[in-house]
Amino acid sequence: MAETLPGVNGEIIRWAREYYNMQPDEAAMAIGVDLQRYTNWESGQEFPTYAKLKKISEVFRKPSAIFFFPEPPVLPPIKGDLRTLPDDVINRFSKNIIVQFEHAKVYQMSVKELYPERESILAHRDAFPSDMTALCDHIRRLLSFPLSAQKARKSTKVVFEIYRERFYDLGIYVFKESFRDNSVSGLCINDATHPVILINNSMSFARQIFTLFHELYHLISDTSGAEIIRDDFYVALEPAQEQSERDCDIFANTFLIPHDDFVVELAKQPLTEEYIEQLAKLYSVSREAIMYTLLKMRKITSADYDALREIFYGEAIRNQKQPGGNNKSGGNYYSTKLSYLGQRYTGDVFKQYFSGRIDSVRASEMLHSKVDHLPRLEAAFFRGVD
Repeated sequence: MAETLPGVNGEIIRWAREYYNMQPDEAAMAIGVDLQRYTNWESGQEFPTYAKLKKISEVFRKPSAIFFFPEPPVLPPIKGDLRTLPDDVINRFSKNIIVQFEHAKVYQMSVKELYPERESILAHRDAFPSDMTALCDHIRRLLSFPLSAQKARKSTKVVFEIYRERFYDLGIYVFKESFRDNSVSGLCINDATHPVILINNSMSFARQIFTLFHELYHLISDTSGAEIIRDDFYVALEPAQEQSERDCDIFANTFLIPHDDFVVELAKQPLTEEYIEQLAKLYSVSREAIMYTLLKMRKITSADYDALREIFYGEAIRNQKQPGGNNKSGGNYYSTKLSYLGQRYTGDVFKQYFSGRIDSVRASEMLHSKVDHLPRLEAAFFRGVD
């Protein structure tokens, strides 16, 4: 029988589990033990073996040594970054979502290292217009991507990547990850000089675009944030928090579907399901965004909108499993990694690496990759660069 480790502190195990909002049975299953044994670890009645401590460390994403500390270390909880969401909502976030906040903070440290002297437009957000329409016009001018260009592309993937590059130019860094939890479409980490937006790549490109601007408004409002797919979480919000979340949605809708332009488009054809679909493609948004705009213009009723709500939730997620079909995610690992990182960021990390300013270990850390994967990632990157 393997020897146990009496020095392991059960209080640290419990602290690590609670940090990720995990229940004891969920933690026990992830580690590979029965619930009774796991709870005995937390209470100090039993101790894990070395092999199980390694698994505990892996599941809770903490170094093994930390579980021998006399008391839990002080780590800033994610709720400190999310003033627009109540504890009740944050405490229901899955481990996968909390891990994405950790990823975003790691990306933020990396861009601060890459661009120590760069300034974000958010350093001047106090001077932005307060009127929503004027603010949208101001941001569009800063992005140098007119509405006519957005409408001309007719590809949500292309439009997303253009906006992502323009955000980068303005000192707002956009990354993507597979959240493995589709309750949240994106999040942001506020900072006056190096703000970061992280997008859930499992979302449709139309939803990714909307989330980009939802999170941008959080940053303009000087807060971190997360866009939760379903609206039923609103019941848990305080009035000011609810208004903040709704303002983020209003900003995204107003920016992507400007009222005056939309009125002109509406006058061209009778409002049918087919035309709503055409409008969604024209503006590179979802049908939900078009229907929401129509609702605010009183062109449809709340009952019309609510009747399609579940369909909208389904449309927000891409690459869903199809019954009897081929459900493999497909794609090349390195191409996917590059799409998560973005061309600009990846290129600048490689520049630092080739110039000798960072070594292969640091480069792989900044690229969220293993050291031995670096040559293949490099090859994939330069194959895609003109």
